[in-house]
Amino acid sequence: MAEEQKEKYLGLYTILPSEISLQLAEVALDLKIYEQIQNKVKEVEQSKAMSQEYGRQIQKIAKDLTTILTKLKAKTENLAQAKADQKVLGEELDGCNLKLIELDAAVQKFSEQNSQLGKPLVNKIGKLTELHQQTLRQAENRFSKLNQAASHLEEYNEMLELILKWIEKAKDLVHGNIAWNSANQLREQYILHQVILGKIFRKM
Repeated sequence: MAEEQKEKYLGLYTILPSEISLQLAEVALDLKIYEQIQNKVKEVEQSKAMSQEYGRQIQKIAKDLTTILTKLKAKTENLAQAKADQKVLGEELDGCNLKLIELDAAVQKFSEQNSQLGKPLVNKIGKLTELHQQTLRQAENRFSKLNQAASHLEEYNEMLELILKWIEKAKDLVHGNIAWNSANQLREQYILHQVILGKIFRKM
């Protein structure tokens, strides 16, 4: 029985005609090409998505830098508050710098693999770097001015203290606390006031 089944199946076995084999080969090739095309389309879509994401990151950093730059240019009359704000803005600027460095490296790598999509991003990174440098210069300039203001305020306070002392001495003169019958004491008081006035004018 087994031999009969074997002969039956062998009798049914036939070799495919060459035309059909060729058609199947063409179909297989078409399927392979289609798969390659689909993979390429997928890569392009992924590249576009990455390009858009990098673009959003660039816009975010640019917005943050513009906000910092605006605050750095703002005038203030409160020196203590200005110093506190300067510290916060400096930290925010450092954060933008780190993000810019990381983004620049990522965009450069992306541009090497996708020159068409990467070139506009590289140009935007260049402009963003210029904005960062401008903001950094403004921060340094403001820091310098704050230090100068603090120094001037200290000098002003010293001068004010001398003036107040001079006023007290003048009050003593007006109220006759000096022993006018002593020429030596009068001369000493005169010299003392001259010294005080000299210090005041040197501070001005």
